[in-house]
Amino acid sequence: MIEESKTIEEKFGVLDSVPVGACLLRDDFVVLFWNACLEDWTKIGREQMLGTKITTHFPHLSQLKYANRFQQIFAGGPPTIFSSQIHKHLIPATWQEGQQRIQQTTVTAVPALSPGVAELNIPNLIRSTVELEPDSMVRQGDSVGVALPSNFRDSISPYGFIPPNCQSFYALLVIQDVTDLTHRIQAYRTMRDQALEEVEVRQRVEAELRESQHFIQQIADAAPYLLYIYDLTEQRNVYVNGQASKLLGYTPQEILQMQTALYSSLVYPEDLPRLSAHLQKFPSVADGHILELDYRLQHRSGEWRHFRCRDQVFARTAEGKPKQIFGTAQDITEYKQAEEALRQQNERELLMATITQHIRQSLDLGEVLSTTVTEVRQFLQADRVMIVRFNPCTGSHCATPATGAVTVESVALNCRPMLGETLENFCFDEFYLEAYQHRAIRPIADVSTADLPHDQIDLLAQFEVRAYLVVPLVQGEELWGLLMAHQCSPRQWMQLEVELLSSLAAQLAIAIKQAELYQQLQAANLKLERLATLDELTQLANRRRFDQYLDREWHRQAREQTPLSLILCDIDSFKTYNDTYGHPKGDECLRQVAQAIGKAINRPADLVARYGGEEFAVILPNTASEGAELVAEHIQIKIAALQIPHAGSQVSNYVTVSLGIATMVPISESEASMVIDAADAAASTVPASKSPASILIDAADAALYQAKDLGRDRIQVYQPDPPTAKTNGTAPPVRPVDFSRPNTNFPSPTSA
Repeated sequence: MIEESKTIEEKFGVLDSVPVGACLLRDDFVVLFWNACLEDWTKIGREQMLGTKITTHFPHLSQLKYANRFQQIFAGGPPTIFSSQIHKHLIPATWQEGQQRIQQTTVTAVPALSPGVAELNIPNLIRSTVELEPDSMVRQGDSVGVALPSNFRDSISPYGFIPPNCQSFYALLVIQDVTDLTHRIQAYRTMRDQALEEVEVRQRVEAELRESQHFIQQIADAAPYLLYIYDLTEQRNVYVNGQASKLLGYTPQEILQMQTALYSSLVYPEDLPRLSAHLQKFPSVADGHILELDYRLQHRSGEWRHFRCRDQVFARTAEGKPKQIFGTAQDITEYKQAEEALRQQNERELLMATITQHIRQSLDLGEVLSTTVTEVRQFLQADRVMIVRFNPCTGSHCATPATGAVTVESVALNCRPMLGETLENFCFDEFYLEAYQHRAIRPIADVSTADLPHDQIDLLAQFEVRAYLVVPLVQGEELWGLLMAHQCSPRQWMQLEVELLSSLAAQLAIAIKQAELYQQLQAANLKLERLATLDELTQLANRRRFDQYLDREWHRQAREQTPLSLILCDIDSFKTYNDTYGHPKGDECLRQVAQAIGKAINRPADLVARYGGEEFAVILPNTASEGAELVAEHIQIKIAALQIPHAGSQVSNYVTVSLGIATMVPISESEASMVIDAADAAASTVPASKSPASILIDAADAALYQAKDLGRDRIQVYQPDPPTAKTNGTAPPVRPVDFSRPNTNFPSPTSA
């Protein structure tokens, strides 16, 4: 075992210098090698790992899906790949801010120690095999892991030979940290078509990994970046991977042949000082420490491409001075372009958000349009910005030519206004209308040089327009109108301005639609509110409105401790009236009585409602009993003046009403509940849920029934029975009232 460990350390110790994790497992899952990179990632020292089963530290590897695949490797099976998209953390290790590293892991069968293996020169083997270029990259699979073809080992052995009579194999785990790459991909995934490109890159990487010959070559040529070794003393590259051809257009051999002229030949001149300063840092850099730098390299085609390098010391001299650095350089050209595009987009969005915010501060259509033209003219510094609203029936289905009117405009003081102008055949022909419906934008830099119809040129000349920009306002498939900007001198419209107005037009179309819907909603709400609160026959407040208003006034008067009066009116012998004259005449009678009661009420706070079939109610806030009696008398006078014949009445030849009045200073809800419960108990009824204001309704109703019992056609004021009357605020002191007081303010029924 000791000899085995020593030999393994000698042969695989070179893997301590590579920026990837490397672990060697025996077929009983005992760890035989644990490189420095894994020590740094997992914070588990080599002395803790060697000689112990890896499942002791990472129990999840004993799961069936892992154990089966490892057993295939221990049996000498083909290499297998644990994709970072499926197995994110095969050997869990922390990254920045407590995150887990995302890993791409390749497991390869290595012949167990034998004389043939012991004689292998691992450093020379690495140097010779990393220059191999596989035909393709490993593609991402949908399965748990990806196994290479069964004839892989027969075609080309990663060790250059097949050990004779070898029955036992180790499992070599090569773990690439793709956390940073994954995060970069995710950061730009939403930029244009980057997501698709990153998926394709990942598929190429995994395809190359499946077909690669050696784990170092897998890392070197499968990663979508340059992999190189630079000699600090010789000032030249001694190794470059095959990605050089794809990223720079040069073969690795051509790169190496450039010798010391590499940087002066390929690096952007302005980046050379920074690159020189970067290389001068390495004499003081500790092993394992990574330095980053962004710079530009020239492609064979002459194009300048951006790269981000990550370098660390790879080898030192006998004196301990850094001799070689191992690094990666990732092509971030598209990222840089995406960042620039994003910056410009952010600027546009900031401008548009400011304008849109001002537009959407109101749901009033006129204000929305006025704000739009004002804000757009200020942004464009144009002489005029206006909105042309198409008249109804615009397009090919109309018999008349298309027309539009200038609905709103913002215009400079030195320009002639166009507000209210009707434009006929101005950009409204069939060709332009169809283009506008597809949101085509029309910028004209100079009217005099543009191919425009004469009638358009003449119209523009009247208003001294030399350049204009037309943006359609489209709602769904409907062309609502045009947003137009005018300049009284030639002007080359910038792409930023065109794109901004295009985006703004989409937002404005939404704002216009919202404003129109809001107007429709307001109208519908008013109609619904009217329907919900008005009695259809009499056009007075209905019972629902009565209940709401009485409850609100009860609570308000309770807070203010002021009296609240209620009058209940009932048409005398109305059933007989319907039987005599018919229901249509009865409905007409109700309408006339309702109008008469409404005319008897003068204050805005008073409410007249239809309480029942032929019953009406009048709510009089802040009104004492005396005031309520005066209102009741006015109601009787107004109804008597109608002189509506009523042959079936028992008290008059004309329609009359009986009125019950109740006045109270409202009490609190708890006190009202006690009164209601006491009344229900006295009446031996089951308590029901009642509002506090029901006390006032019951009192007015009692007065109304007393008026009917005393002969109808009279006013009756509610008074509590003297023995039970209380001065606890349920009712104000009421002066003695004649409970049988007939109406004497108009001719008697028999005198007419």
